[in-house]
Amino acid sequence: MPQFNMILLTEEQAVGADILEHTAGTPAREGGGDETYRCGRCKTTLLVDVAHHDAHGVVVRCGKCGSLNTEPHHHHH
Repeated sequence: MPQFNMILLTEEQAVGADILEHTAGTPAREGGGDETYRCGRCKTTLLVDVAHHDAHGVVVRCGKCGSLNTEPHHHHH
């Protein structure tokens, strides 16, 4: 199960994005795939066992540290 650290965004970079609010202790999104994404600052798990397309372009506010994260745009070969 691949795990990825998400990329941190500033509030300015996230303007206009649909922000997914994460609650500490519960993944913001779960299921449908095998990829797990963690907060780029505090490493809290934000998205668990999701498909790549479910994480693509998502902006998540970490419920633990408050950081804005987006998926790291990795590519499958």
